[in-house]
Amino acid sequence: MSEPLAQYRKKRDFLGSREPRGKVPRARAGQPLSFVVQRHQARSLHYDFRLEVDGVLVSWAVPKGPSRDPDVKRLAVKVEDHPLEYGKFEGDIPQGHYGAGHVDIWDRGAWTPDGDPGRGLAKGHLRFTLHGGKLKGEWALLRLGKDDKQWLLRKLDDEDTVPGDDAEASPRSRNAAAGPARSAKSVRAATAAMPAQKATEPVKRSAKAAKTAATSARKPAKKSAFPASLAPQLATLVDAPPSGDGWSYEIKYDGYRILCRIRNGLVRLVSRSGKDWSDRMAELAAALGALNLPDGWIDGEVVCLDERGVSDFQLLQNALDGQTADLRFMAFDLPWWDGADLRGLPLSERQSLLASVLAELPDDSPLRMTQRLEATGEAEGRAAWEQACSLGLEGLICKRLDSPYTEGRGMAWLKLKCRPRQEYVIGGYTSPGGARKHFGALLVGLRKGSKLSYAGRVGTGFNAETLASLHRKMQALETRTSPFTGPLPGPGRYGRGAGVVHWVKPELVAEIRYAAITQDQLLRQASFVGLREDKPAREVSGEAPARASAVARLAGNRVGKILISHPDRVVIHEPDTSKLDLARYYEAAGPLLLPHLQGRRIALLRCPDGTDGTCFFQKHIAGKLPAGLERDGEHLLVRSLDGVLALVQRGVIEFHTWGARAPRNGEPDRITIDLDPGDDVSWQTLVEGTQLARGLMQEVGLAPFLKTTGGKGLHLVAPIRPTQPWDTVKALARALADELARVIPQRYTANMAKAQRHGRIFVDYLRNGNGATAIAAFSARARPGAPVSMPMAWDALDPAHDLRGAACNIRNAVALAQERPDPWRGYDAARKTVGPRMQKKLGL
Repeated sequence: MSEPLAQYRKKRDFLGSREPRGKVPRARAGQPLSFVVQRHQARSLHYDFRLEVDGVLVSWAVPKGPSRDPDVKRLAVKVEDHPLEYGKFEGDIPQGHYGAGHVDIWDRGAWTPDGDPGRGLAKGHLRFTLHGGKLKGEWALLRLGKDDKQWLLRKLDDEDTVPGDDAEASPRSRNAAAGPARSAKSVRAATAAMPAQKATEPVKRSAKAAKTAATSARKPAKKSAFPASLAPQLATLVDAPPSGDGWSYEIKYDGYRILCRIRNGLVRLVSRSGKDWSDRMAELAAALGALNLPDGWIDGEVVCLDERGVSDFQLLQNALDGQTADLRFMAFDLPWWDGADLRGLPLSERQSLLASVLAELPDDSPLRMTQRLEATGEAEGRAAWEQACSLGLEGLICKRLDSPYTEGRGMAWLKLKCRPRQEYVIGGYTSPGGARKHFGALLVGLRKGSKLSYAGRVGTGFNAETLASLHRKMQALETRTSPFTGPLPGPGRYGRGAGVVHWVKPELVAEIRYAAITQDQLLRQASFVGLREDKPAREVSGEAPARASAVARLAGNRVGKILISHPDRVVIHEPDTSKLDLARYYEAAGPLLLPHLQGRRIALLRCPDGTDGTCFFQKHIAGKLPAGLERDGEHLLVRSLDGVLALVQRGVIEFHTWGARAPRNGEPDRITIDLDPGDDVSWQTLVEGTQLARGLMQEVGLAPFLKTTGGKGLHLVAPIRPTQPWDTVKALARALADELARVIPQRYTANMAKAQRHGRIFVDYLRNGNGATAIAAFSARARPGAPVSMPMAWDALDPAHDLRGAACNIRNAVALAQERPDPWRGYDAARKTVGPRMQKKLGL
């Protein structure tokens, strides 16, 4: 058995399946490399994307199919290599066999790699050109995870781009179509019949929503260390579905919100408040651990399903008090997975990745995909909501498809309840009357700061078992004094037949269903649902629904934790770029930008009214600083992305940084040479001059890195060890400029006078002085086209490809950074020491 096809053959029984066994892999010299895309209707519809490399078809499963739109990235899950003969396979794989289902050839042709394909695959960045019937032009495959499994497939911008999606609308997969339970036939049938929406796997966006998400800058998946803890994103209660496109709808389950933490094969189930519930849900945790999943965090709801397949909170309570084998984990998000921080990706991409993970699990797995619905606009959302309520479900959750995963309660996730229901703190109970045993009614309240306000009595919703178990818990908390503040009903007013009142410490939280709230703010027709052990009593203060129209409007204007005022204000022209567009770019570029800002004093270019108004530099902020910023003496430091976004909200467009990093502010750690060409200097001349300047810096002993400025010039940035004062480093930079001007005076000038720049490149060394700054990498510029200062590889310095101005801008900078290897990799390792030897070479 040949090694490249060992896994392929191990998974298949060639006596029962017509799939080709394949010959010994052998590269075909002198022949074009082939590619094929096969439409595979297995457990869920997906598209198998296969490229011929070294005699085999290297393969990826693409759940949503390839898209010819450069703004639409597709998840591609790498699978085992297939034999070349598989490129001609069509037909059925029998039931019971691996990949059972129907296979059609969707597209095929030849492909041309950009460089060595083996090297590109090893690096996790493969660029290539397709010559197929449907797929043509330049493409890229980018690895997300550390184990080589998760990739992104993306069309690159060229003449073969086509807006929108190519693949057909995917039918529901077994996971999605099954909803709460695969055995719940009545619920599945009724849900499938919901008007104007359908369950989809993976999420399908409307054309308008897809365009909106595609044109918004996105955060790349960020490789990171495993987070020891993770706070969940929470939904805001609203009174109606939000208006507009770009929202998805999910079933709201009646269970416990749980984060599944997987680390080195060990599963922990963590409540929304951070408590470890693995022991309470031991059988579920063991079953999840047996799935042998990689390290990650899965967000979802633990539920117990009734005979109809509907989640039932009382059944869940009973299960937790006894056997937990019937628990199910309904997953709806994947914030961190297999070495990659996915929280910055849009919800649609996180859920596509989650769907691909779950598609590999056995049918009897307790880990299942949440049921999702597509509803375009408020009317279809309302129809879905009404249908969900008629089925006896708790409600729906609405989520923005383009939103990142952000801890805490925000407005990108909304919840619609079918009937009034919320948590209350138990402050007492009455003695039973008549045939009732244990207690008569609960006395409940809500927190208002440190006080507990009485909210009414709850006398129904109990069975014999609940009465007994709840009574035991309340007896253990009995106290002599009332925990309620403010007025209370008079004697005999706690309900008909109520006897003695027993006060308890306000530690238990009850979920209560009710008909209405009276003018006295008391519950009407209240019924007990169950105890909420996952929510601390100190946080139970009530929840009034917000107006959906206002929330949706604010959600669209909120970037991270910052609400952007005047979001439609045009701040940069050619094309018109709004303040909200700029904020979304900085949110997406945050992981790229922050390493260039953190620890460095900053100067800001503020344009409060956009570039049409007055712009000015600012180095100080009086008064209280926004979150994410801190002071270094009288200067500013950026601590987190929150600080960047807060400054953008205040009208900041550009970020400039010192050449030193705190706490060694007196000893710079870089030399920046700014090559500023005269207006009549061509790009080709600037390229040649930049290469000459690079050569001189290398000859002196420096290791310069290249960066565009977003203007007409280029920066050469050389990392140095922070051992010399400002004056020494500035003198070295000036000597570099003088040497260039001396050796080739017709090409360079070190004189900043405008008259001296005609036909020459001004070598600006002044950015190396104490207090001087340079534009930060990935900072936007307040110039036409919204250009970005972009780190570049030296081989990108091509006379035929002008990098100046808006060639790199806020609309393409993040994507460019994603699809290329880091051009500044090795920057820190390249630091040199400024000393006598280096100075001597420049005559210092």
